[in-house]
Amino acid sequence: MPEKSKTYEKSPPKVFIRTFGCQMNDRDSEIIYGLFMERGWKIAESVEDADCILFNTCSVRHHAEQRAYSNMGMLAKLKRRRPGVILGFTGCTAEKDKDVVIKRLPHVDLVAGPGEIYNIPDYIEGLMKNRKKIVAAGKLERPDRENPSYRGNKTGTYVSISEGCDNFCSYCIVPYVRGRQRSRKKELIIEEVKSASEMGVKEITLLGQNVNSYGNDLKDGQNFMTLLEEVHAIDGIKRIRFVTSHPKDTKEALFQTMRDLPKVYKHLHLPLQSGSAKILKAMKRGYSPEHYLGLIDGLRKYIPDCNITTDIIVGFHGEEDSDFEETYSIMKKIGFDSAYIFKYSPRPPAESSRLADDVLPEVKKERHARLLELQKEISRRKRDSRRNEVLPMA
Repeated sequence: MPEKSKTYEKSPPKVFIRTFGCQMNDRDSEIIYGLFMERGWKIAESVEDADCILFNTCSVRHHAEQRAYSNMGMLAKLKRRRPGVILGFTGCTAEKDKDVVIKRLPHVDLVAGPGEIYNIPDYIEGLMKNRKKIVAAGKLERPDRENPSYRGNKTGTYVSISEGCDNFCSYCIVPYVRGRQRSRKKELIIEEVKSASEMGVKEITLLGQNVNSYGNDLKDGQNFMTLLEEVHAIDGIKRIRFVTSHPKDTKEALFQTMRDLPKVYKHLHLPLQSGSAKILKAMKRGYSPEHYLGLIDGLRKYIPDCNITTDIIVGFHGEEDSDFEETYSIMKKIGFDSAYIFKYSPRPPAESSRLADDVLPEVKKERHARLLELQKEISRRKRDSRRNEVLPMA
């Protein structure tokens, strides 16, 4: 544990964090807030009230990345007006673009990747004394350690069970900015859940790029199902969620465990990405449409009313009309409760970024719209069905 070094008796400095992207980033921002609070800092209500402004960025989607750049660009005026304010660009985009962020955003003082999370307060307090810009990226692994107790939401909260990913799907940048999978030690996870419970938290969401491969790198017999069972036994926790599951590592044992543990919310987010065998192979997803359908059948055997959500990418390299129609067909057949549907964009240095982005923008837009409309109709039918269910007589 780092030394809780600073105690500010008068006018403690304030930090403001804006978070882009996924739940992993939400949790990272909480950790950063907690690290600052251990040193006597306060949380600022707005950028105008802050001595330090951090953008915790996401690079999985082009849109989220550009939003972070655009919004940080707007802070150049604030920096000119208040030259003492410290601006930091952290997270996955900072790792991916470590060599260009300062050139693109010359008013930024700190660039720090996800692996530097525990050092950020040191860097910021150093910048308060010496205004020399800091670029701290390239270290993908962070230490497996106890996290600060700060929680932004006292009802439901996130607990990370692993960092990074070993899958290297051809379109995905995660292994390049967060590194290979590192499962956290079970003892640290359990202590973090217990601490949250003691604060009054009732709902826990376990986070990992691929929760189903939890423990594979620990070689101590731990796996995701045994972890769920131990979290389930913690007093005070009323509901357990988890994201994200990868179809190639999802087993029938998970469905059994979900069925048998009452606190586990009966919901599975299982990214399909495409219904085309050709596209799934090009994406290096490690499963076929038939395998995916078999998982859904198995899940519904154990938990008939399970809520099922998914991710879909349209317009991947080489996606022809017939490939898209296979995706449309499998979505219609499964009937997801909801779906997150994205238009493909190359994400260097992921493998597919070296291939031609050969589906026209207008075609991506049309396919995206069709799937959104299909999902809208499926979701509407499901809502109407639940609303019209006949309740049993008392």
